[in-house]
Amino acid sequence: ANHFLFFLIYMYELILCIYAVLFGSCMKIADLLGEHGLKLFKGSSILFGVLVGIFGALMIVSNNLLANFIIILLIHWLIRHRVDNLQHGIASAIWLTAFLWNIQNFEFDLMLFAVILITFTIHGLLNDLADQNKIKGLLAKYVELNSHYFTVPIILVIYNSNYWIILAVSILHIISYEITKHYGMKFLR
Repeated sequence: ANHFLFFLIYMYELILCIYAVLFGSCMKIADLLGEHGLKLFKGSSILFGVLVGIFGALMIVSNNLLANFIIILLIHWLIRHRVDNLQHGIASAIWLTAFLWNIQNFEFDLMLFAVILITFTIHGLLNDLADQNKIKGLLAKYVELNSHYFTVPIILVIYNSNYWIILAVSILHIISYEITKHYGMKFLR
């Protein structure tokens, strides 16, 4: 019986990791469709906006820490005016719907909220400056690589090992996002 319980726990964690990979890949495809001129098929931009919304919503309803994390990402993107096209609007609406639907199970995590929101927003603003060539060198490279998706969750895990799921999802999300970006940009050339 104990082996079966451990199996279920590992399957749950594996499923959350799969959601994170699909979340990151679909997010970048949605960006490529909406902002970079990628053409797949009629309605593909809406489909990928829906998929980003669904994978984010699945994480929101599956795990309280991930619910905090996704809502923090949304607030961070709203602050930076990154919900700026139809795909982003669709995904955001799905996340908010899932959050409100599951709000009775939500527990606010002040530490996670403060650390992620502040550092990701500062990092995002620095990334915007790097895109405008207003900062250069090592700092510009650090922010361009989205390194905060690694470093901030690592620091959180050192502080409290319960944040490991944030680290796993964050790393898988950004790796799948960056791989999709790399190959997607080649496809656009």
